Amino acid sequence: MKHLKESYLSTFSGKKFYPFNPSPEQIEIVDIAHGLSMVCRFSGQCPYFYSVAEHCIHVTNALPPSLKLEGLLHDASEAYLADLPKPVKMGLRDYTFLETQVETVIAEKFNLACPTPSEVKTADLAMLKQEIFSFFGHARYSEDFQDPPGQSQHFSGFEPQVAEGKFLELFCSLALASR
Repeated sequence: MKHLKESYLSTFSGKKFYPFNPSPEQIEIVDIAHGLSMVCRFSGQCPYFYSVAEHCIHVTNALPPSLKLEGLLHDASEAYLADLPKPVKMGLRDYTFLETQVETVIAEKFNLACPTPSEVKTADLAMLKQEIFSFFGHARYSEDFQDPPGQSQHFSGFEPQVAEGKFLELFCSLALASR
C-alpha cells in the first residue's frame, strides 16, 4: 500500500497533485480555474449550479486592486480538495491542516499573502451572506446572521465553461497588472 505522501490526484492539465506532499511545481492556474468551475457551492444545494469559480470572481470584484489576486485565489485549494461544507470542515481537523498546507503552497506559487488577508476574508463573508440570502431566503439568513440582510443580489449561475473562461481571463488581467 502506498504511503499518503505518494498518493496523487490527476489534474486537468495532466499533472500529478500530491495532496499530502504539495509543492508549487504541482500547481497550475488552468487546473485551479477548471476545478473551481466544476465545483458547486453549498454542496450543490443551490437552486441552480453556482460554482466556486463564480463566487471567487464576485469576491474579487468587491476588493481593492491590491487584493484582487488574493480574492480570486482565496478558495483555490478547493480545486484540489473540493469544497466541504463549513459544518463538516469544522469537524475534520486533519482536513483543515491539509487545506492549510495546500493554501500555503498556492500562496507561494502565485506570490500571495499567507495567511489570507483579513480584508479578503471580510469580502468572502459578505459574499457568503449575499449568497445565502439570495439562494435560501430571509428566514435561513436570519438563522445564521444577526445583522439585517443587504439588498438581494442575483447570481448568474455561469455554466462551468463560462466560469472557467471568466476566471482565467480575470487571472490574466490581474497577473499582468501586478507586473
